[in-house]
Amino acid sequence: MEISLDIRTLFAALTVVLTCLAAAFSFVFFTQKTYPGFKRWTLATVATALGYLFIVLRGPIPAAVSIMVGNNLLIVGAALVFAGTRRFLGLKPWPRFQVAVPLACLAGLAWFLWVDEFLGMRAMVVSLAAAILLFPVAWMFISHAPRGHRPLYLGTGIMFALFNFATLLRGASMVASGYHFQLFANSPMQAFFYVFLIMFQASWFIGLLLMNSQRMSDELRRSRAELTVTVDNMERILDFLPDPTWVVDAKGRITHWNQAMEALTGVPASQVLGKGNYEHALPLYGERRPCLIDLMLEHNPEWEGRYQNLERRGDLLVTSESFLPKLGEAGLYIAGSATCLRDEQGRVSGAIETLRDVSEAKRGQQEREKLIDELTAALAKVQTLKGLIPICSHCKSIRSDQGYWEQLETFFSDHAEVEFSHGICPDCLEKYYKEFKHTTSERDHPDGELGKRDHPDDVG
Repeated sequence: MEISLDIRTLFAALTVVLTCLAAAFSFVFFTQKTYPGFKRWTLATVATALGYLFIVLRGPIPAAVSIMVGNNLLIVGAALVFAGTRRFLGLKPWPRFQVAVPLACLAGLAWFLWVDEFLGMRAMVVSLAAAILLFPVAWMFISHAPRGHRPLYLGTGIMFALFNFATLLRGASMVASGYHFQLFANSPMQAFFYVFLIMFQASWFIGLLLMNSQRMSDELRRSRAELTVTVDNMERILDFLPDPTWVVDAKGRITHWNQAMEALTGVPASQVLGKGNYEHALPLYGERRPCLIDLMLEHNPEWEGRYQNLERRGDLLVTSESFLPKLGEAGLYIAGSATCLRDEQGRVSGAIETLRDVSEAKRGQQEREKLIDELTAALAKVQTLKGLIPICSHCKSIRSDQGYWEQLETFFSDHAEVEFSHGICPDCLEKYYKEFKHTTSERDHPDGELGKRDHPDDVG
């Protein structure tokens, strides 16, 4: 009776161990990254723990329920391990096989319970069904062990194989014992078997957990390596951007200061990297003060108001131009833009600002404005001659806007860029200076009828 109690206690211990493993699998499944097949492994631990629970409760519950439900749950758990392993290793699933074996086991159990009641054959049926499902699992782990993790896969595969050998030997011994064998019989071999059963099953389920963890660790290692390469590439790209650019972390410390920024400010990256307290503002403004990049990290209406052309576009701050007298020989006009950097959770992890020298464009704009002003002034002078001009009908003097009468020559000289030269037209020469008509030199009258001499034949 004492040994019987010990055997039942061992069954109970096995149930507790598998229940803890089922809880561990469920926790990993719901809280961590898992891979194809792990869900079936989790269901397998639950089914196996429930199967042993039904076997332990034989007596308090009807024997038929304990035998049919408990043993079939154990085989369903083995089928789930088989299906999960194929998915985990990327192998083609065998759905018909993994369903047919539990159904065949169910039929065998029913036969040796109600037709030919034989405990030893029921144990043999369960052992054969488990071996049919779990020997392939052992082989899959041994033959598909990845390089670098062979000890884990080989060890887990060996545990599956040893478990199958042990259950088959136990089934054969129970068959050899005949119809009078009792499940909780007084047998040291029974106790020895269940101790090793606890060890084998706990070992392979822990091995499955470790396989998922190692795959996750490998993926994390590859992701970190890829991320390192990506970050290095981004840093090189950032360093060779033609526009001056720098980056700060969430605390305002400078993490990147590209070559264009060095050329613009004359400050090498080694002098500012890792520094905070508005260190980046010193070469730009000559004082520690917030820049656009700092306003992205912390809203400051007072400093934002100091920018004349500041515009906020969501997570982007833009200023079209600011004059920075500390840059260049006589100061530079700089346009800038800044935005936040966010991590995978959407939290602000830093900010980046890019500057652009717009001094040439600003000088071109100033020259265009100056030219426009000059043209406008010249056009204004020309436009004053348009409209109605009051002029004396006798002396031809013109009345100005101030009411003064001015000679025609004076008025036009003041209101247009013209000068007058004086001469005598032929009609006036004929009318008023007739005696000078033939003596006026061609120097005074170079063109036209005025100054023309008589035909050479008339000179005499």
